[in-house]
Amino acid sequence: MRHAFFGDIHGNFDAFEAVAADIKAQNVDRTYCLGDIVGYGAQPSECLALIRQMGSPTVAGNHDFAAAEKIPLTHFNDFARAAMLWTRDHLSVDERTWLADLPLVRHLEDFTLVHATLVQPELFYYIETIEDARDCFRLMEKPLCFIGHSHLPVVFIEHPDAIDYQLDFGEPIPVASRMIVNPGSVGQPRDEDPRAAYCIYDTEQQSLVFRRVSYDIASAARKVREAGLPEILAFRLEIGR
Repeated sequence: MRHAFFGDIHGNFDAFEAVAADIKAQNVDRTYCLGDIVGYGAQPSECLALIRQMGSPTVAGNHDFAAAEKIPLTHFNDFARAAMLWTRDHLSVDERTWLADLPLVRHLEDFTLVHATLVQPELFYYIETIEDARDCFRLMEKPLCFIGHSHLPVVFIEHPDAIDYQLDFGEPIPVASRMIVNPGSVGQPRDEDPRAAYCIYDTEQQSLVFRRVSYDIASAARKVREAGLPEILAFRLEIGR
């Protein structure tokens, strides 16, 4: 089986369409969404329609719950808060209800999905350090945990006496031992590569393949500006930060 994992779409339909097309070309059997479908970008409804059409098992991100008014905007910066208020105004009641009903964690076969971390997932802490990863590993019931939230592609690998991490994805990564996998962001990459990111887990080869997909960034940025969203959100798409 070939499983595709993606997240942090953030209302960027141009990027999401490109990733969906690439997934189809890669002969993937099943798809999974790691949350934050909305927020920042100018086409939240289009992104929601596509994810629902795909039927991908999905977990809630903090922007999804904020759009559904399940969490406050207290920890959102000014730009994220402005984009979220705009997003709320542009979603239907049905769309907000669908987002509100998303689970925080899904346990599926030999892997788990969560947007941020298994440590109090409702608080949306980041996994940014070895210590953060260690806390999550302690709570893992499956050998693999797929996450999003940081927008940075990274794999944390648990060894008997240490935890390592990998950022270089030029070649497929063998799946051995337990891993926490962040495929990066579809709609707002922050690793200085503006291309959309996702990953494929091949259960027969027992490997992870990280993919980057080019898309019409100028179109997505123009839509952000035309919607009256903060200029920095368009600029970040252009520089991948």
